[in-house]
Amino acid sequence: MSATELLKYQLPIENIVTRYASIDIETDGIDPSESQTVAIGIGLYDELNEEQSIDVLTYGGALGCERTLIRRAFERINEFEPSALVTFNGMDFDLDYLQGRITRLPFDGEPELSCTNHHIDLFRPRKRRASEAGEKWPSLEETLEAHGIVVEPTEWQGEELTNTIFGESLAPTYLQAVESGSQDRVQEMDRVIHKYTATDVAANISLYEADAGRR
Repeated sequence: MSATELLKYQLPIENIVTRYASIDIETDGIDPSESQTVAIGIGLYDELNEEQSIDVLTYGGALGCERTLIRRAFERINEFEPSALVTFNGMDFDLDYLQGRITRLPFDGEPELSCTNHHIDLFRPRKRRASEAGEKWPSLEETLEAHGIVVEPTEWQGEELTNTIFGESLAPTYLQAVESGSQDRVQEMDRVIHKYTATDVAANISLYEADAGRR
């Protein structure tokens, strides 16, 4: 099996749905006990009605309240009533991280996602196949490239924004601007964060549609 073939996957029929949500988070670290949620991207897709929307909720938009950020994101998804949740490595990171934050924040009634009982993680089968073949686990970008899906990179301070740069540089700068009330700076970085996060959510949807044989 070639490297490109390893990155392609056909969803089983039970995982091909027509109404689903996708989620992608951005943080300032990978340990929920030592870091926090900076942004949550939400994708809502309805194949039958040919409707798709992508929104990004940010820490600054939630007025510096992480509880509000998480609750609003969960409420937005639940209101859509999707039949499945689609992610790329959401089982081991996005949802696991959010649950870690929820258990550490003083919520009055912990928020829950209603669609997690049907969670389709597009990374899991590719991770398994790569491990069986002795290859490295694929990134979302590598997987998209194998499908011929082009993603426009997001730039910040003159260079391409990556997860590492986001967590180590952009996120701390952004959180400091939110806390200090530097609205112009917050709005400037909000635009960058929105584009970066929305791109990943759109990529999740494109990859799911490819795996479902609809692209």
